[in-house]
Amino acid sequence: MLENIIQKEVLGVIPYMDVKIDEEDSVTESFSHGKEEGEVDIAVLKLPHISNFTDFDPLTKVPGIRLRYINRGERIGDCDVLIIPGTKNTIGDLKVLKDYGLDKEILNLREKGKFIIGICGGFQMLGKVIKDPYHVEGEIEEIEGLGLLDVETVIEKEKITSDTLAFIKEELPDILSPLKGLSITGYEIHMGKSRILGENKHFSDIILRNKEKVRELDGAVSKDGKVFGTYIHGIFENSVFTKEFINIVRREKGLAPLEEVINYREFREKEYDRLADIVRNSLDMDRIYQIMERYRDR
Repeated sequence: MLENIIQKEVLGVIPYMDVKIDEEDSVTESFSHGKEEGEVDIAVLKLPHISNFTDFDPLTKVPGIRLRYINRGERIGDCDVLIIPGTKNTIGDLKVLKDYGLDKEILNLREKGKFIIGICGGFQMLGKVIKDPYHVEGEIEEIEGLGLLDVETVIEKEKITSDTLAFIKEELPDILSPLKGLSITGYEIHMGKSRILGENKHFSDIILRNKEKVRELDGAVSKDGKVFGTYIHGIFENSVFTKEFINIVRREKGLAPLEEVINYREFREKEYDRLADIVRNSLDMDRIYQIMERYRDR
């Protein structure tokens, strides 16, 4: 029927499908529903310029977690874990966060002893100050951070983009003991560099970037271990790390620990394979290869 209408060869029709793969950008239904029920309440701030939001997809596969996104104008309320994600404009989003009074809510959660995690730009916000001397992000040269970590960040002209392998530091506070020494893989994409000003400990040792050996300290952890930040995206895709961290939170609440957590990377690969199978079975692949061969040397 399509060939009759358009007078062109039709190579196939790919059906609508429900495949769990990474969303292409932040215009996604994920932010509207999250995961509604669970014994552990995790809130993620949906910053105006949120980036790498797929960092939190693995948490939707962990049993017993209620994952919710805090949209602009909404209150955080009570939660067990607050995550401040990455952003394409750290200073601008920090200013919006303050304009909406969320900084006061975050400080209140800190006083209640809740876990607060910052990833990349979120980590920078947790520090004492962010400086932008080269006006990379805008006209504001310096802004006061949330002050939950004794860290200073300077936005630089050169961006770090890499696959990353790191080991979580052995010197973590006791509450984070199950995380000590774990290997984590992920990626970095940031222009800021952060340094610890006081007695906070680093979160991890980065040992490989794009498969090349490096020796660099990453992130920071508060003295009591309830606040920490890292530049490493994809950290929750490390199933052992995720299980151990969620179990730390569960023990704090008097809940039984989880025995296992799904390997999210394997789950995602299977979904991509399923997508490939559906597409391949829906198209005339022999004809496509013929067309490719015809134009190969042109």
